[in-house]
Amino acid sequence: MLLRVIHAQALTPSIRSIRLASVDGTLLPGFEPGAHVEVRLPLGDDVVFRKYSLISDGADGASYEIAVKRSDHGRGGSLFMHDRLSVGDTLDVSAPVNEFSIAAQGAHHVLIAGGIGITPMLGIAARLKQSGASYELHYASRSAADMAFHDRVTQTHAAQAQLYFTRVDGARRLDIEALLARHRDQVDTHLYVCGPAPLIDALRLAAEAHGVNRRRIHFESFGPSWAATDGTVRVAMSESAIELDVAPGTTLLDAMEAAGAWIPSDCKRGECGACIASYSGGRPIHRDNCLTEAQRQHSFCPCVSWASSDEVLTLQL
Repeated sequence: MLLRVIHAQALTPSIRSIRLASVDGTLLPGFEPGAHVEVRLPLGDDVVFRKYSLISDGADGASYEIAVKRSDHGRGGSLFMHDRLSVGDTLDVSAPVNEFSIAAQGAHHVLIAGGIGITPMLGIAARLKQSGASYELHYASRSAADMAFHDRVTQTHAAQAQLYFTRVDGARRLDIEALLARHRDQVDTHLYVCGPAPLIDALRLAAEAHGVNRRRIHFESFGPSWAATDGTVRVAMSESAIELDVAPGTTLLDAMEAAGAWIPSDCKRGECGACIASYSGGRPIHRDNCLTEAQRQHSFCPCVSWASSDEVLTLQL
Protein backbone atom coordinates (compact mmCIF):
# COMPACT_ATOMS: atom_id res chain seq x y z
CA MET A 1 0.00 0.00 0.00
CA LEU A 2 1.13 3.56 -0.69
CA LEU A 3 0.55 5.46 2.56
CA ARG A 4 1.12 9.10 3.41
CA VAL A 5 2.65 10.47 6.61
CA ILE A 6 -0.06 12.59 8.22
CA HIS A 7 1.57 13.21 11.59
CA ALA A 8 4.99 12.75 13.20
CA GLN A 9 6.32 13.71 16.60
CA ALA A 10 9.16 12.95 18.98
CA LEU A 11 7.99 10.90 21.96
CA THR A 12 11.43 10.72 23.59
CA PRO A 13 14.91 11.84 22.51
CA SER A 14 15.27 8.58 20.55
CA ILE A 15 11.72 7.48 19.67
CA ARG A 16 9.53 9.05 17.00
CA SER A 17 5.83 8.38 16.44
CA ILE A 18 4.58 8.31 12.83
CA ARG A 19 0.94 8.15 11.71
CA LEU A 20 0.13 6.88 8.21
CA ALA A 21 -3.04 7.04 6.12
CA SER A 22 -4.00 6.07 2.57
CA VAL A 23 -3.30 8.68 -0.09
CA ASP A 24 -6.88 8.53 -1.40
CA GLY A 25 -8.68 8.54 1.94
CA THR A 26 -9.87 4.93 1.80
CA LEU A 27 -9.96 2.87 4.97
CA LEU A 28 -6.95 0.70 5.73
CA PRO A 29 -7.14 -3.07 6.29
CA GLY A 30 -8.10 -4.01 9.84
CA PHE A 31 -5.92 -6.10 12.10
CA GLU A 32 -5.82 -7.80 15.47
CA PRO A 33 -3.69 -6.36 18.31
CA GLY A 34 -0.05 -7.34 18.14
CA ALA A 35 0.16 -7.01 14.34
CA HIS A 36 2.97 -5.30 12.46
CA VAL A 37 3.63 -3.91 9.00
CA GLU A 38 6.72 -4.02 6.83
CA VAL A 39 7.89 -0.72 5.39
CA ARG A 40 10.04 -0.32 2.27
CA LEU A 41 12.72 2.33 2.79
CA PRO A 42 14.84 3.74 -0.06
CA LEU A 43 18.40 4.34 1.13
CA GLY A 44 20.32 5.72 -1.84
CA ASP A 45 20.99 2.86 -4.23
CA ASP A 46 19.85 0.37 -1.62
CA VAL A 47 16.40 -0.59 -0.36
CA VAL A 48 15.78 -2.02 3.09
CA PHE A 49 12.64 -3.41 4.67
CA ARG A 50 11.80 -2.75 8.30
CA LYS A 51 9.01 -4.13 10.45
CA TYR A 52 7.13 -1.93 12.91
CA SER A 53 4.41 -2.86 15.38
CA LEU A 54 1.02 -1.25 14.94
CA ILE A 55 0.17 0.60 18.11
CA SER A 56 -3.63 0.61 18.14
CA ASP A 57 -5.98 -2.32 18.67
CA GLY A 58 -7.03 -2.34 15.00
CA ALA A 59 -10.52 -0.89 15.44
CA ASP A 60 -9.79 2.39 13.62
CA GLY A 61 -9.11 1.91 9.91
CA ALA A 62 -8.48 5.60 9.23
CA SER A 63 -4.75 5.41 9.96
CA TYR A 64 -1.89 3.32 11.29
CA GLU A 65 0.43 4.49 14.07
CA ILE A 66 3.97 3.18 14.49
CA ALA A 67 6.93 4.26 16.62
CA VAL A 68 10.56 4.07 15.53
CA LYS A 69 13.59 3.95 17.81
CA ARG A 70 16.66 5.68 16.45
CA SER A 71 19.71 3.47 15.99
CA ASP A 72 23.04 4.97 15.00
CA HIS A 73 24.59 1.53 14.46
CA GLY A 74 22.21 -0.06 11.96
CA ARG A 75 21.94 0.17 8.17
CA GLY A 76 20.20 3.54 8.21
CA GLY A 77 16.51 2.61 8.29
CA SER A 78 15.76 4.29 11.60
CA LEU A 79 17.85 7.34 10.65
CA PHE A 80 15.75 7.71 7.51
CA MET A 81 12.53 7.52 9.55
CA HIS A 82 13.85 10.11 12.03
CA ASP A 83 15.80 12.54 9.88
CA ARG A 84 14.45 12.36 6.34
CA LEU A 85 10.78 11.42 6.61
CA SER A 86 8.37 14.36 6.84
CA VAL A 87 4.62 14.91 6.94
CA GLY A 88 3.31 14.59 3.39
CA ASP A 89 5.88 11.99 2.32
CA THR A 90 4.70 8.56 1.15
CA LEU A 91 5.91 5.07 1.98
CA ASP A 92 5.29 1.59 0.59
CA VAL A 93 3.74 -0.37 3.46
CA SER A 94 2.62 -3.99 3.59
CA ALA A 95 -0.74 -5.19 4.83
CA PRO A 96 -0.72 -6.02 8.56
CA VAL A 97 0.73 -9.36 9.65
CA ASN A 98 0.15 -10.82 13.10
CA GLU A 99 2.63 -13.23 14.68
CA PHE A 100 2.04 -11.94 18.22
CA SER A 101 -1.65 -12.41 18.83
CA ILE A 102 -3.49 -12.74 22.13
CA ALA A 103 -3.78 -16.34 23.31
CA ALA A 104 -7.48 -17.17 23.17
CA GLN A 105 -7.11 -19.83 25.87
CA GLY A 106 -5.45 -17.50 28.38
CA ALA A 107 -7.34 -16.65 31.55
CA HIS A 108 -4.72 -14.09 32.63
CA HIS A 109 -2.21 -12.22 30.49
CA VAL A 110 1.16 -10.88 31.66
CA LEU A 111 2.54 -8.26 29.27
CA ILE A 112 6.25 -7.42 29.57
CA ALA A 113 7.72 -4.54 27.56
CA GLY A 114 11.22 -3.15 27.40
CA GLY A 115 11.80 0.21 25.72
CA ILE A 116 10.33 0.34 22.22
CA GLY A 117 8.80 -3.07 22.96
CA ILE A 118 5.83 -1.22 24.42
CA THR A 119 4.43 -0.62 20.92
CA PRO A 120 2.61 -3.95 20.34
CA MET A 121 1.63 -4.11 24.01
CA LEU A 122 -0.46 -0.93 23.77
CA GLY A 123 -2.92 -2.48 21.34
CA ILE A 124 -2.94 -5.80 23.19
CA ALA A 125 -3.56 -4.12 26.54
CA ALA A 126 -6.29 -1.92 25.04
CA ARG A 127 -8.12 -4.96 23.66
CA LEU A 128 -7.78 -6.90 26.93
CA LYS A 129 -9.11 -3.94 28.90
CA GLN A 130 -11.99 -3.41 26.49
CA SER A 131 -13.00 -7.08 26.68
CA GLY A 132 -12.78 -7.20 30.48
CA ALA A 133 -9.96 -9.75 30.43
CA SER A 134 -7.51 -10.18 33.31
CA TYR A 135 -4.09 -8.73 32.56
CA GLU A 136 -1.08 -6.89 33.97
CA LEU A 137 1.44 -4.71 32.16
CA HIS A 138 5.12 -4.47 33.13
CA TYR A 139 7.07 -1.71 31.37
CA ALA A 140 10.81 -1.12 31.77
CA SER A 141 12.90 1.73 30.40
CA ARG A 142 15.93 3.80 31.31
CA SER A 143 13.91 6.61 32.87
CA ALA A 144 10.50 8.25 32.62
CA ALA A 145 11.90 10.67 30.02
CA ASP A 146 12.95 7.70 27.86
CA MET A 147 9.59 5.95 28.27
CA ALA A 148 7.46 6.34 25.16
CA PHE A 149 3.71 6.51 25.84
CA HIS A 150 4.34 6.94 29.56
CA ASP A 151 1.17 8.98 30.07
CA ARG A 152 -0.97 6.63 27.99
CA VAL A 153 0.19 3.65 30.02
CA THR A 154 -0.23 5.29 33.43
CA GLN A 155 -3.60 6.85 32.64
CA THR A 156 -5.25 4.04 30.68
CA HIS A 157 -3.82 1.08 32.55
CA ALA A 158 -3.13 2.58 35.96
CA ALA A 159 -4.53 -0.37 37.91
CA GLN A 160 -2.66 -2.96 35.82
CA ALA A 161 0.64 -1.21 35.02
CA GLN A 162 3.93 -1.40 36.85
CA LEU A 163 6.87 0.72 35.69
CA TYR A 164 10.59 0.00 36.11
CA PHE A 165 13.66 2.17 35.47
CA THR A 166 17.20 0.95 34.85
CA ARG A 167 19.03 4.31 34.99
CA VAL A 168 17.30 5.89 37.99
CA ASP A 169 18.99 5.54 41.38
CA GLY A 170 16.83 3.64 43.84
CA ALA A 171 14.18 2.79 41.25
CA ARG A 172 12.59 -0.64 41.14
CA ARG A 173 13.94 -2.91 38.43
CA LEU A 174 12.13 -5.59 36.49
CA ASP A 175 12.89 -9.03 37.93
CA ILE A 176 12.01 -11.62 35.30
CA GLU A 177 12.78 -14.58 37.58
CA ALA A 178 10.47 -13.27 40.32
CA LEU A 179 7.74 -12.43 37.84
CA LEU A 180 7.89 -15.88 36.29
CA ALA A 181 7.92 -17.52 39.70
CA ARG A 182 4.61 -15.85 40.59
CA HIS A 183 2.92 -17.25 37.49
CA ARG A 184 4.86 -20.46 36.93
CA ASP A 185 2.18 -22.81 38.22
CA GLN A 186 -0.79 -20.90 36.80
CA VAL A 187 -1.20 -22.99 33.69
CA ASP A 188 -3.88 -20.74 32.21
CA THR A 189 -1.66 -17.63 32.49
CA HIS A 190 0.20 -16.55 29.33
CA LEU A 191 3.25 -14.31 29.28
CA TYR A 192 4.12 -11.95 26.42
CA VAL A 193 7.41 -10.11 26.01
CA CYS A 194 8.72 -7.58 23.50
CA GLY A 195 11.87 -5.50 23.72
CA PRO A 196 15.64 -5.92 23.58
CA ALA A 197 16.97 -9.40 22.86
CA PRO A 198 18.36 -9.86 26.41
CA LEU A 199 14.90 -9.25 27.88
CA ILE A 200 13.26 -11.77 25.57
CA ASP A 201 16.08 -14.20 26.23
CA ALA A 202 15.74 -13.82 29.99
CA LEU A 203 12.07 -14.80 29.97
CA ARG A 204 12.47 -17.56 27.41
CA LEU A 205 15.40 -19.24 29.18
CA ALA A 206 13.89 -18.78 32.64
CA ALA A 207 10.69 -20.43 31.45
CA GLU A 208 12.71 -23.31 30.02
CA ALA A 209 14.67 -23.70 33.26
CA HIS A 210 11.51 -23.76 35.35
CA GLY A 211 9.65 -26.17 33.08
CA VAL A 212 7.03 -23.68 31.93
CA ASN A 213 5.24 -24.87 28.81
CA ARG A 214 6.67 -22.91 25.89
CA ARG A 215 3.14 -22.46 24.52
CA ARG A 216 2.53 -20.06 27.39
CA ILE A 217 5.45 -17.82 26.35
CA HIS A 218 4.92 -15.39 23.47
CA PHE A 219 7.51 -12.97 22.15
CA GLU A 220 8.01 -10.50 19.34
CA SER A 221 11.38 -9.61 17.86
CA PHE A 222 12.17 -7.89 14.59
CA GLY A 223 15.58 -9.21 13.77
CA PRO A 224 19.15 -8.03 14.18
CA SER A 225 20.33 -5.07 16.20
CA TRP A 226 23.80 -3.75 16.82
CA ALA A 227 25.47 -2.50 19.98
CA ALA A 228 27.83 0.45 20.20
CA THR A 229 30.54 -1.95 21.37
CA ASP A 230 30.27 -4.22 18.31
CA GLY A 231 33.40 -4.32 16.20
CA THR A 232 34.32 -5.83 12.85
CA VAL A 233 34.24 -9.63 12.98
CA ARG A 234 36.55 -11.95 11.06
CA VAL A 235 34.50 -14.96 9.91
CA ALA A 236 35.99 -18.20 8.58
CA MET A 237 33.72 -20.81 6.99
CA SER A 238 35.69 -24.02 7.33
CA GLU A 239 33.77 -26.10 4.76
CA SER A 240 33.46 -23.36 2.13
CA ALA A 241 37.05 -22.08 2.51
CA ILE A 242 35.69 -18.53 2.65
CA GLU A 243 37.02 -15.88 5.00
CA LEU A 244 35.72 -12.34 5.29
CA ASP A 245 35.51 -9.33 7.57
CA VAL A 246 32.03 -8.14 8.52
CA ALA A 247 31.43 -4.68 9.95
CA PRO A 248 28.43 -3.77 12.11
CA GLY A 249 25.43 -2.62 10.09
CA THR A 250 24.98 -5.82 8.13
CA THR A 251 24.27 -9.29 9.46
CA LEU A 252 26.80 -12.11 9.35
CA LEU A 253 24.26 -14.14 7.38
CA ASP A 254 23.85 -11.47 4.69
CA ALA A 255 27.59 -10.94 4.43
CA MET A 256 28.30 -14.66 4.08
CA GLU A 257 25.62 -15.07 1.44
CA ALA A 258 27.03 -12.08 -0.47
CA ALA A 259 30.43 -13.82 -0.38
CA GLY A 260 28.98 -16.86 -2.15
CA ALA A 261 28.00 -19.16 0.71
CA TRP A 262 24.62 -20.88 0.66
CA ILE A 263 23.01 -20.97 4.07
CA PRO A 264 19.40 -22.03 4.73
CA SER A 265 17.36 -19.33 6.42
CA ASP A 266 13.78 -18.29 6.93
CA CYS A 267 12.68 -15.76 9.58
CA LYS A 268 15.98 -13.82 9.85
CA ARG A 269 14.88 -12.81 13.35
CA GLY A 270 16.69 -15.49 15.34
CA GLU A 271 13.49 -17.39 16.06
CA CYS A 272 13.13 -20.30 13.65
CA GLY A 273 16.60 -21.88 13.82
CA ALA A 274 16.84 -22.54 10.07
CA CYS A 275 20.27 -20.87 9.78
CA ILE A 276 21.85 -22.46 12.87
CA ALA A 277 25.51 -23.33 12.33
CA SER A 278 28.10 -25.08 14.48
CA TYR A 279 31.15 -23.09 15.50
CA SER A 280 34.58 -24.32 16.55
CA GLY A 281 36.40 -21.09 17.27
CA GLY A 282 35.78 -17.52 18.34
CA ARG A 283 33.57 -15.94 20.99
CA PRO A 284 29.95 -15.62 19.84
CA ILE A 285 27.62 -12.91 21.13
CA HIS A 286 24.28 -14.71 21.05
CA ARG A 287 21.22 -12.61 20.21
CA ASP A 288 18.86 -15.30 19.00
CA ASN A 289 15.57 -16.33 20.56
CA CYS A 290 15.66 -20.04 19.74
CA LEU A 291 18.78 -21.72 21.14
CA THR A 292 19.03 -23.14 24.64
CA GLU A 293 22.02 -22.38 26.84
CA ALA A 294 23.38 -25.87 26.13
CA GLN A 295 23.03 -25.41 22.35
CA ARG A 296 24.84 -22.08 22.51
CA GLN A 297 27.98 -23.89 23.62
CA HIS A 298 28.38 -25.21 20.07
CA SER A 299 25.76 -23.54 17.84
CA PHE A 300 25.21 -20.05 16.49
CA CYS A 301 22.53 -18.05 14.61
CA PRO A 302 24.27 -15.81 12.05
CA CYS A 303 21.06 -13.98 11.11
CA VAL A 304 21.03 -11.93 14.33
CA SER A 305 24.04 -12.81 16.50
CA TRP A 306 27.47 -11.25 16.52
CA ALA A 307 30.91 -12.16 17.86
CA SER A 308 33.95 -10.71 19.55
CA SER A 309 36.36 -8.95 17.22
CA ASP A 310 39.32 -10.33 19.18
CA GLU A 311 39.13 -13.82 17.69
CA VAL A 312 38.20 -15.38 14.36
CA LEU A 313 34.68 -16.82 14.40
CA THR A 314 35.00 -20.22 12.73
CA LEU A 315 31.74 -21.67 11.45
CA GLN A 316 31.27 -25.14 10.02
CA LEU A 317 29.64 -23.93 6.82
